[in-house]
Amino acid sequence: MASMKEIKRRRESIQSTEQITKAMKLVSTVKLQKARARAEESKPYFDLMYETIASILEKSENISHKYLKSGQKGKKAVIVITANRGLAGGYNNNIIKLVSANLKKEDTVVYAVGRKGKEGLERRGYTIAGEYSEVINEPTYQDAADMTKVLLDGFAKGEIAEIYLAYTNFKNTVVHIPTFLKLLPIS
Repeated sequence: MASMKEIKRRRESIQSTEQITKAMKLVSTVKLQKARARAEESKPYFDLMYETIASILEKSENISHKYLKSGQKGKKAVIVITANRGLAGGYNNNIIKLVSANLKKEDTVVYAVGRKGKEGLERRGYTIAGEYSEVINEPTYQDAADMTKVLLDGFAKGEIAEIYLAYTNFKNTVVHIPTFLKLLPIS
């Protein structure tokens, strides 16, 4: 049987763990609120941009541009956005499954934003052409511009035939929808 001293020490240890857990919960709540605010600020811009491009393509005839040409030879590229750490429920795994269901590993190159996507798709035999795991914590315009340049150069050279984006569409804290979006060629 445990002595009174051991029981006290164990109780103090449990209370200490409880305090740490509460502090971690507070920090994650603040991070979630910041991320949600940034996402909500940018959503109207992207929605309008998407609608504008679709409207222009619908109303225009015989447009010839390198980003509209389909049927090119080359691999498919996918930008996979996941987390760097686990403990996120099905968040990372759902994105990996989505990519696996839509793209064959033989003709696909992966540009991973987040370590878990890179590791998961690498285990499944996909070629990792770029890893941007440091970007996930504090993404900047320059990070996006650098990745875009690599992808667009590959598209222009014919090394990449199609570019996709696999990410989680955040509805609320409970609902996250894995989303697969074709970026190029624009259709």
